[in-house]
Amino acid sequence: MSNKGLTTAEALERAKQGKNVLTQGKKKSLFSVIAEQFASPLLLLLVAASVISIMTGEIVDGIIIIVVVLANVIIGTVQELSAEKSVEALRRINASTAVVIRDGVETEIPAADLVVGDYVILEAGRVVPADLALEQTSSLKVNESALTGESVAVEKDCSETSDEKTPLGDRKDKAFMSTLVEYGRGEGVVEKIGDHTEIGKISGMLHQIEKQETPLQKNLDSISKVLGIAGVVLCIVMFACQIFIYRTPVIETLMISIAFAVAVIPEGLATVVTLVLTAGIQEMSKRNAIVKQIHAVETLGAVNVICSDKTGTLTQNRMTVVKWYLAGEALEPEELPTDSKVFARLLEGFLACNDAKYSEETGEEIGDPTETAFIKYAKDKKLGYYDIMRDITRFDEIPFDSDRKMMTTLDRVERNGEIKNISYTKGAIDSVIVRCDRILDEDGIREITNEDVVRATQSADIMSSEALRVLALAYREGDTVPQEKDMIFVGLGAMIDPPKEGVKETVDECHHAGIDVAMITGDHKITAFAIAKELDIATDISQSISGAEIDEMDPEEFKKNVLDYRVFARVSPENKVQIVQAFQSHGKICSMTGDGVNDAPSLKAADIGVAMGIGGTEVAKDAAEMILVDDNFITIKNAVMEGRNLFNNIKKSVVYLLRSNFGEVVLMASAIFAGLSSPLSTIQILWVNLLTDTAPSLALGMDVGSDAVMNEKPRDVKAGILNRSDYLNIVIQGLISGGVTLLAFLLPVIMQYGTGNILANLEGNEELLKLCRTYCFSTLAINEMLMAYVCKVKGSLAFTTKESWNNKALNIITVVGVLLQIGILVVPPMRSLLKLATVGTVDIALILFIAVAGVLINAAITLAKERLDIKRERNL
Repeated sequence: MSNKGLTTAEALERAKQGKNVLTQGKKKSLFSVIAEQFASPLLLLLVAASVISIMTGEIVDGIIIIVVVLANVIIGTVQELSAEKSVEALRRINASTAVVIRDGVETEIPAADLVVGDYVILEAGRVVPADLALEQTSSLKVNESALTGESVAVEKDCSETSDEKTPLGDRKDKAFMSTLVEYGRGEGVVEKIGDHTEIGKISGMLHQIEKQETPLQKNLDSISKVLGIAGVVLCIVMFACQIFIYRTPVIETLMISIAFAVAVIPEGLATVVTLVLTAGIQEMSKRNAIVKQIHAVETLGAVNVICSDKTGTLTQNRMTVVKWYLAGEALEPEELPTDSKVFARLLEGFLACNDAKYSEETGEEIGDPTETAFIKYAKDKKLGYYDIMRDITRFDEIPFDSDRKMMTTLDRVERNGEIKNISYTKGAIDSVIVRCDRILDEDGIREITNEDVVRATQSADIMSSEALRVLALAYREGDTVPQEKDMIFVGLGAMIDPPKEGVKETVDECHHAGIDVAMITGDHKITAFAIAKELDIATDISQSISGAEIDEMDPEEFKKNVLDYRVFARVSPENKVQIVQAFQSHGKICSMTGDGVNDAPSLKAADIGVAMGIGGTEVAKDAAEMILVDDNFITIKNAVMEGRNLFNNIKKSVVYLLRSNFGEVVLMASAIFAGLSSPLSTIQILWVNLLTDTAPSLALGMDVGSDAVMNEKPRDVKAGILNRSDYLNIVIQGLISGGVTLLAFLLPVIMQYGTGNILANLEGNEELLKLCRTYCFSTLAINEMLMAYVCKVKGSLAFTTKESWNNKALNIITVVGVLLQIGILVVPPMRSLLKLATVGTVDIALILFIAVAGVLINAAITLAKERLDIKRERNL
């Protein structure tokens, strides 16, 4: 009977304190998700308009508005229900079983039944089932990438000591829930279970972090509120004028007010923005970026800080040999002599003293990254990997351990018909070189001198300062058992996880675009800074800070100084959230990339969380708004560019819709306040707003993008979606369009009776009023469709440049829309539905002339205003 572990009775008693599972956060009900969709001020306005329309007998109008509302609610609900899965994924990664000692007997139990004090056995391939204090370790290596983000397995050593202040990646005497045992064996006592574990803390952080509304959501809500207030005020004024000044009957007045309210509210705005964002998601998927949250597409365009993980995002996540030391010289791979006997021995030794393998099936190296690097080097450089390994047979070894910092293999090597036993040793230079009494150079084997030791050690130090991982190699011949003494020193191999191709140029593009790039990594500060310096992310070590240093700083001081740092090394999950929130406190729109469980809280806290698609955990993917299919930093830059283009397109759509609605308001208000009848009925306004306005605005939202947007600085999200110039365009263009359509409304009266008493001539003449409304309605619809081209181009006259015509969807929609508008004038059923008069060819020609003339006037005035704006900006 072993005295380790607990008895069953003790375990049952301790189990009362809770199970080894993660608490699941409260999930939103379907009803609450739907209710949130109706919280949009714009949708509430549309609901009110539909109710009033139905109550006053305008059933068709009310139904059309309801359809618009339901479409937006359904799309929003589907997006919301697919977004919140982070905690569920955390629960799924728990180990299913654990090997423990209970009642002195080794037994396997469900991991959920573990209690504090249980004695757990760890073996290669098992997931660590709880947070353990290690009591025995034998060559134990644990992959902690889920917690720290670093893919290289951590060597565990129960003889070392750590505390809560020690970074997770440096706690060699601990093993953490959800990490994977890659090599060796270990035993430990359960210290923490469930929510109290390190991964449990991350789960709790996910519950606490609430996503903020995106800039676009805030801007659209603000516009909706302004439109709502303006609509209510104007309707009240309109109603009062009709009742008390013009003595219009109440029912007629109410119908006029509803028509006016419909003119104020851009019914298609919510639908268009939703569809444009959805199209943006599809476009980004073609660029290896999968966007889960619909409004995240637009947020990307506002990003001015990208916090990027190092391993696998900025770097290749693949150790690569980049330098050698042999015969007293440090050499780049391309500087190696082709006939060097020392290098031949050095390469053979690193391949023989190596537990990694090459898989013919996958075409990849399998094993520890520091070992696969030598196999990859031999294959990439075509140095005869198979020829070398075919002649080597291992028959004994001394495994690596953290005390010796070495591993040794004893191999039977067949060379030129001769068979020798060769013992190869690789490891840290300070452990290897002190056991060598000879050295190999091109002239053969000689006694090692103090100068040889100093020169090799200094070279290793220089390589280490460059963030290279350095291994030394030595050998013996003729042994029957492996030994680590009186060896022959051969040289050094140095490797690094190099930057991905094109990342440096992409970082420079981001800087040019006004986007700061910060590296957040679980790696050591020196290693992280070396990569950051190579990528132009940082220029001085003072721009680097470790998680331990962050913990020692006053939180407010860190927030104040966070903009001074570009490298955040050896950070904890809490540090990552702290970093993101510190950037946000300066008004930054922050993107955060990550792949591990430890990244999930910061991904959720960021304005736009970006998870890795290849190496990312399910938890990270579920917490993020965007997933990179190729795990490449370049894809983030492309997504930001797409987001900027998308925002510009949404802006064009919003300006177009608002100027259209303002033109309708000008038309309605000027006619009614002049004592005229309402120039448009409710259903006619709905036709214009939902059909002839919505289709062109949707086409504008999918306009052709440009790489030139990366020459601009990120937009100020506090400034809103529209600036003063945009609002001025809306007013000017709306006034002109409103004036032109009012002229079209009056034209039949003027042509029939002249410019005399227009009011008296219209009074009681229903046929003439219907003809006036037909002119007005058709002119308005065609004018607004063509105005899309004025909103599309900037800095040139609409219709005169290639840019005006490069949107095929807009061209098709415009042609079809104009033909459809003319068609309803000649098709009796449509004419009847929309309450239009019968017109002839001359009438249609006049309508087209007035509509086009109004557009050309608007285009000329808009261009003149833009040139004045440019001149004013230059003078400033």
